[in-house]
Amino acid sequence: MNTTKELYDVYEDIVRKNEGVFLQDHRAILKKVEESPAKYKGSPVEFLYQPMLLSDEDFKRFQDLTDMLLVILNKVIQQYLEEPTFRSYFGFSPLLEKLILKDPGYKINIPMGRFDIFYHLDGTFQFCELNADGSSGMVEARELQKIIGESFAVTELKKKYSLKDFEVFNSWAEALLANYREFSKTEEKPQIAIIDWFDGQPPSEFMEFQKTFEAFGCKTIITSPSELTYRDQKLYHGDFRIDCIYRRAVTWEIIEHQDQVQDFINAYLDGNVCVVGPLRSQVIHNKIVFAILHDEEKTAFLNKEERAFVKKHIPYTREFYAADKELVNFAIENKDTLVLKPMDRYASKGVCIGADFTKEEWAQIIENIAEEEYILQELCKIPRLPMAMVKENKVDFIENNYLIGLFMYNEKLQGLYTRTGTKNIIGSIVECYTAPNFVVSER
Repeated sequence: MNTTKELYDVYEDIVRKNEGVFLQDHRAILKKVEESPAKYKGSPVEFLYQPMLLSDEDFKRFQDLTDMLLVILNKVIQQYLEEPTFRSYFGFSPLLEKLILKDPGYKINIPMGRFDIFYHLDGTFQFCELNADGSSGMVEARELQKIIGESFAVTELKKKYSLKDFEVFNSWAEALLANYREFSKTEEKPQIAIIDWFDGQPPSEFMEFQKTFEAFGCKTIITSPSELTYRDQKLYHGDFRIDCIYRRAVTWEIIEHQDQVQDFINAYLDGNVCVVGPLRSQVIHNKIVFAILHDEEKTAFLNKEERAFVKKHIPYTREFYAADKELVNFAIENKDTLVLKPMDRYASKGVCIGADFTKEEWAQIIENIAEEEYILQELCKIPRLPMAMVKENKVDFIENNYLIGLFMYNEKLQGLYTRTGTKNIIGSIVECYTAPNFVVSER
């Protein structure tokens, strides 16, 4: 295998030579996905019958780049913990700062993360986002990997190549329990709560994690942080004692609803419940960290190699101030190379790419929405690949943008998650497809 790109040519050749079989198989796969737990807000996840195919070399590169990134991020977190002046650059509220400074009771700063990158098949890459707060996508990755891994086209591919997939549920239970053992200094199985805000039935992903934790011998509930009570130095949901929390409730919502979650906050600050992940992951989750990393005066603790990594692989970022007229003029004049992002939101909410708007529309966006907490960021070069798309009972290979998420469990690369789309923004509030991931090697 000379290049990763050749894998896509092989896959396209299989599909085009067997289009009738492919379309028939696609209909069967649609039904399987509908019946699977791969849901987003109750509906089957949108997907492509097109795997993301990567080489062993690609995966090794992911391991190396995440190792380097974590060295840098842990230095940032350590600096935050030790230096009040450095803390002031983030502008966090007194409560959030207090929660970040609280020792979670285990040494890992970022137990769960999904680091999203724009990765080109020539090996060049830039980080798009560091999701270290409520990271998701595991159930989609698992189910599509399983279903499409048994599909006609992938089965044909397996005649020539070996395909490796990823396990992202049992491995997370093992990581969480390792942190709990360090926290509790016991081998006892904890009672676990998965916490987030949700209406009605919990998301299917939470239910799958509940099954996984229970298979490991841990009684598990799914609930809202506002439903917890703190008494006798223990946190409860009704009569259910909670020893360990898998936190999916994102930090900004906890701070925003602090009056409703005071019992959770008090138990955490008292060190009487193990929370995985800890609130300190917010230091690197908030997008302002990108701007801070590019400020050499604020990051004198980085060495030459680390600074070069930041410059090359983290898009140049500045905190945006609507009152800074020089910065506003720069943003308007260079709209085609810039993107505005809220500092702390998810699912592409509030993201605006300058090239998608006229100069007048862009100026109005800057004037109106950028009064809130926003960053102005260099627009990354977005990778594209022709991917199989079925429309009107025909299959064609259409250029899609793609974004690869790297699942990090206890700071080790555990799996991959790929989103694709024909639009510039790839996210769950705009056109978005999920593709399964396989690392491919020749037999």
